[in-house]
Amino acid sequence: MDIHSITQYLLRQKMKLKGCSISEVKRLECNFDLKFPPAYKEFLYSMGKGAGKYMQGSSVFLNELYIIKPDFVDLLSDHGLSLPDNAFVFWAHQGYQFAFFCIDEGYNPPVYFYYEGDISIEKKEDSLTDFFTNQLLMSGFDLER
Repeated sequence: MDIHSITQYLLRQKMKLKGCSISEVKRLECNFDLKFPPAYKEFLYSMGKGAGKYMQGSSVFLNELYIIKPDFVDLLSDHGLSLPDNAFVFWAHQGYQFAFFCIDEGYNPPVYFYYEGDISIEKKEDSLTDFFTNQLLMSGFDLER
């Protein structure tokens, strides 16, 4: 599913979506000195400040994006690992799972994942939209409805 399809699905499920403004996205890009890939901007504009029970309990929305990267960098350094310079950490769960993409890997970049028990970084999804689609299932949504 693309971001538009995910958005439409969530609206049909009566989820209240809160998107980011253009200025909020630009502020975030300036803070991290980068330009987001279009697929991620679509996510932020559609639901970057909240999406009901979708990804509830994970750090993925605007107010948390400023703080998850330093926590992840600290965790990686504790295990002798480092984050690529071009990485943007956009998702965390309970402080032991993190996901990021590299900003120069295209319109809809692959997603890399770290799970503290594995002590390694692995490619988890071929694209951001695949990651967000799978998060529908992880959030308990039935895609058949």
